[in-house]
Amino acid sequence: MIKEIYRKLKKSAQKYLPGYYLVDKYKIYIKYLMSGGAAATTDFGLLYIFTEELGLWYLFSAVFAFSIAFFVSFFLQKFWTFRDTDLKEMRKQMGVYLTVALINLAVNSAGIFLLVEKFGMWYMLAQVIMGFLLAVSSFIIYNFFIFSGESNSNGNKEEKNGQRKNVLIAAGIYPPDIGGPATYVSTLEEELPKYGWQIKVVTYSDFAEILNPKPKTQNNNKIQNSNVQIYRVSRKQNKLLRYFKYAWQVYKLIPWADIVYAQGPVSEGYPAYLACKFRRQPYILKVVGDYAWEQMQVGRDVALPRLGAEVEYFITPDEFQDKKFDKKTERKRKIQMIVAKNADRIIVPSNYLKKIVTWWGVDKNKINVVYNAVEFKNVEPVRKSSDERWLISVARLVPWKGMSALIDVLKILNIKYLILNIIGEGSEIENLKSKTKELKLENKVQFLGKLPHNEAMSYVKAADVFVLNTGYEGLPHTVLEAMNLGVPVITTDVCGNPEVVENNKTGLLVEYNNKEQIKGAILKLLNDGELRSKLVNNAKQSLGKFDKQEMINKTIEVLMRFPLSRE
Repeated sequence: MIKEIYRKLKKSAQKYLPGYYLVDKYKIYIKYLMSGGAAATTDFGLLYIFTEELGLWYLFSAVFAFSIAFFVSFFLQKFWTFRDTDLKEMRKQMGVYLTVALINLAVNSAGIFLLVEKFGMWYMLAQVIMGFLLAVSSFIIYNFFIFSGESNSNGNKEEKNGQRKNVLIAAGIYPPDIGGPATYVSTLEEELPKYGWQIKVVTYSDFAEILNPKPKTQNNNKIQNSNVQIYRVSRKQNKLLRYFKYAWQVYKLIPWADIVYAQGPVSEGYPAYLACKFRRQPYILKVVGDYAWEQMQVGRDVALPRLGAEVEYFITPDEFQDKKFDKKTERKRKIQMIVAKNADRIIVPSNYLKKIVTWWGVDKNKINVVYNAVEFKNVEPVRKSSDERWLISVARLVPWKGMSALIDVLKILNIKYLILNIIGEGSEIENLKSKTKELKLENKVQFLGKLPHNEAMSYVKAADVFVLNTGYEGLPHTVLEAMNLGVPVITTDVCGNPEVVENNKTGLLVEYNNKEQIKGAILKLLNDGELRSKLVNNAKQSLGKFDKQEMINKTIEVLMRFPLSRE
């Protein structure tokens, strides 16, 4: 009944009061000031009544007035300003709230003393300055650390037939950047509007402004096409400044957004988390890997010997969860855990990654497995000599991708016309080239570099066997693409790989860096045509769950289960 009256009054105000939208937009700040004003009025009013009317000693009056004003302030801020209806934590919140109030009292006194005695400032002006600073700091503490409101209390959330329709995607990369996450976001922006969803994207970019193919308008770092507005934050600046600008851009767009969907837990997720926390906006998070583990592994492999030593120095993502590392790694781990734990829902592209995220302390019931779509294209194979047989591997050239072991296997096989084509670039390239030269395999290992996607797939289609000797893989897209192109695959039995490849049915699984197993699997596929045909046919039939429409349908299911914004 009360909510219905409130909604009617709100609609009338929106209709007849032109400036109402500003009041509604900044209502949390207005409520905060009004609650503080009400508490201050209560304090001064009761101090006067107790002292002048009831004749109490002014110090007793001050204590009684402060106590009552404290409760007035606490309950107004909790239930009205920040919309926190949780009663279980109220005693704890009240204790923290009182602590903040007492600390503020001490800081206020010290600040006024410093401004008046050291800088000769008029005491009333000093009080105004300290009051402002404490009001801002208290708001941040209340909003972030004490109260946990029902939902975002800022802005008008557009609802159509009870469903949310505005999605703000917080991305790390976006076209023309190349990579799986960029392709994923681009797919969402193309497909979701077909189902009535409106999309805006905040992303990092090498440039503050990049024109879309057919822009309607261009204004500073906002680019708008027929369906989607893209807000780009330049990567070419200090990390803290970059994060601040990113968070600020998300913060400004939250009043428009019904859903914020962050594409990772650190570079895009952490600024989005801060903006959502400040706006009291729930968010969805996508996790495609353990960022802290990957950065740790890269750092270790810069410092540790690498040639032929991947197993000795390699720490699996599973092992990483139970170990402690340097402060920098632990800080990154803490950030991704905080962002994941505070997300309302999490999307992961494999059951393996769901297991990893649960190790971060996240409730498994809010983690949704949605396999990424792989856009399967038919390409023509590149030409090769009729007497050559090709092994091919496509990956970033980092130590855990196991390219060094593949080169060793090629040497062990010692098959005259067998060529290993390696597509990709990364920190290991020079080490791999040196090893190739050391083993005198310059004519048998071809480093093709980072190729355009279609060209890379043409090389894959021409290959006899696709091999991915990886120590970590959330979900191996290149394996799926090879399967679609009719190339038999060999990969490792780690992480998300067994969700894609069923051993001896759709491909062959081997232990990571086990050279004997890799050698045996390669020989089996090169020499057994019947096995090759069986694996290729079964693999193609297994690709349905990686269809684009399937991914969109399941993503929409997650969006639809997202909590409705409340008034």
